[in-house]
Amino acid sequence: MEEAREYSTVNTVKTKMRMASLMLVFPVFASAAQAADGACDTPVGKDFTSAPPSQVALSAARLDGMIDALDESKLEVRALLVLRDCKLSLERYKDGLSRQYNHSMWSVTKSFSSTLVGALLHQGKLKSVDLPIADLVPQPSRLNDNDWDKAKQISLKNVMQMSSGLNYKHDPCCHPIYDPLNDRLAFALSPPFIAPPGTRFNYSDADVSMTGAVIAAVAGNDLLSFGKATLFEPLQMSNYEWMFRDRAGRYPGGWGLRVRPMDMLKLGQLYMQQGEWNGKRIFDASYVQEATQPGPNKSYALHWWIGDAKFAGTPYFYASGFKGQRIFVFPAWHLVVALVASVDDEKTLAGIVVRGVIDAVAKGTDADTGSDAVLKKKEAAGFHGSIQAKQANQDAPRRF
Repeated sequence: MEEAREYSTVNTVKTKMRMASLMLVFPVFASAAQAADGACDTPVGKDFTSAPPSQVALSAARLDGMIDALDESKLEVRALLVLRDCKLSLERYKDGLSRQYNHSMWSVTKSFSSTLVGALLHQGKLKSVDLPIADLVPQPSRLNDNDWDKAKQISLKNVMQMSSGLNYKHDPCCHPIYDPLNDRLAFALSPPFIAPPGTRFNYSDADVSMTGAVIAAVAGNDLLSFGKATLFEPLQMSNYEWMFRDRAGRYPGGWGLRVRPMDMLKLGQLYMQQGEWNGKRIFDASYVQEATQPGPNKSYALHWWIGDAKFAGTPYFYASGFKGQRIFVFPAWHLVVALVASVDDEKTLAGIVVRGVIDAVAKGTDADTGSDAVLKKKEAAGFHGSIQAKQANQDAPRRF
């Protein structure tokens, strides 16, 4: 439920990786034609096909250095997967875990919800994200007319950009928005305005609760059922759950989802492929640009975070969840990274991973099969980090 802040300054990271000066110029977000180069050339089933890093121009030696840095940090990493050109090039889990475990996504759920909005637009059920909330959902019985008037002023785009203008103080521990005994839509609309809609970014799980309510109302189904028919089943995701339904019967749009790391990669790859999967269109190609266009906060779009292109050497965007859950999408590199963790120090963790993949791409011409073999042994050894972050019930990995 807590987003990561931009981690451009990661000079506290201690790593064995030899970081080269990246005197490279990378293209901006891939066009539809470029993205096709990173698309899957055969249908994807339950899991991606594996290929050693050297086959997809990644430096296994640099990925190995990233693994060493993570091991030295002793951070609680539970899964790290790297996909390039639709080939799984790195797959490492914590010792005792495997592909079939699902994990709590926390606020990565928001980016799944954004994708369901894109699907509604493609299906013609939703005409525009600029429509007011009041035009898209019925008035909750527990909400008075004065509070409902706010829904006439706030658009779906406003809440997806976290700019409703309503008062909200983020507290992932104890805020009443997380209490399933509340009607979250009614609760989200209860506070007063502190800024005009669309003018001020304020990270808010009340705002994304409105996103979730809109999806369910427009789809005519709950988030889990609509997600299953529209996204999870077409992409052959498995072992997924959506938790914490509220008293109005709505699943939270911003948290509560559990998926496998392999299926986190699928979400990123779906954006790489401009919304098409195994010949089926999930959302329009134009939604990739719409979903990654920043709003009042230049680092936040439609429930996707925008990475620092100067830091990475190329534009990228990512889904971010409390305690270190991430899906990184680098369109120009045809690269997707899934990270699952339970840490307090998210910046250090994300810094090691992003710097590691940057280096692996930059040194991809140095790829060799000997390094592939060394990395494969490291993968099999697994992570052995220690749990330092406070654990909630949903933190435990689950296998079905």
